[in-house]
Amino acid sequence: MFYEPHIDHVTLTCPRLPEAFEGLRLLHLSDLHISRWTRRLDSWRAALHSLSPDLIVMTGDLGHRAWTWKQTVAAIGKLLGGLHPALGIYFILGNHDTLKMAPALTGLGYMYLKNQSVILAQPTYAPAGKNAPLSHLPDRGETGIHQPRLALIGLDQHRRIDTDFPRALRQVHRDDFKLILLHYPDLIHQAAAAGADVCLAGHTHGGQICWPDGHPIIRHDVLSQAMCTGVHKVADTWLVVNRGIGAAGLRIRVFCPPQAIMLTLRRTNEK
Repeated sequence: MFYEPHIDHVTLTCPRLPEAFEGLRLLHLSDLHISRWTRRLDSWRAALHSLSPDLIVMTGDLGHRAWTWKQTVAAIGKLLGGLHPALGIYFILGNHDTLKMAPALTGLGYMYLKNQSVILAQPTYAPAGKNAPLSHLPDRGETGIHQPRLALIGLDQHRRIDTDFPRALRQVHRDDFKLILLHYPDLIHQAAAAGADVCLAGHTHGGQICWPDGHPIIRHDVLSQAMCTGVHKVADTWLVVNRGIGAAGLRIRVFCPPQAIMLTLRRTNEK
């Protein structure tokens, strides 16, 4: 079943969001499963270039077969070429990816997070005279008051056994706003226990092959059918599970459209 590109626009209310990031626009891509460029990707490229995100993140399974990684990297570069979000483009790898992709994508200017975190800064926080989209905020300003920080945290998800929350969070403060990139959504409980405010994940493809009502036939993880796709709240943590734009196994989708997600983060539900 062929589907046109579908972009869901979602607003999350996050009371702990630093004021400087009110209205942050974040494009979430996942499970591209690209092995070569196709006409289908022409449509996706046009759809993504109609957006104006402040930040782009990709949560794994960017490629499909290890031996096509060079074609994968070239295709991703073409897909996102011309997009220059102010806060950068970040990615983690998934179980279909080869580690060879990481330095190649880094060479395109994308930033790889492997049990690592970065502190994002709005341009107003950047050092004078600097045009870099990313900087580390100081722990304290001139007044000695702790500055609000947004920590973007990427878990190593190439293999589940490589996931290391303590390592990924070692430079993150307890009161930082924590935006965590996962590949496997069933790690949400560990992420919530670590104080995550928002978790973005993929892996499930939303089931990929579903019943006509959208319920997945295969879940791909241990979460319930209802959490195979969409937006959920676990304790105080938002979980956003992206259906992805590609497919694995049978390279088809049935009653399960591909998806990119444009997130807007707000401190309150007032527009």
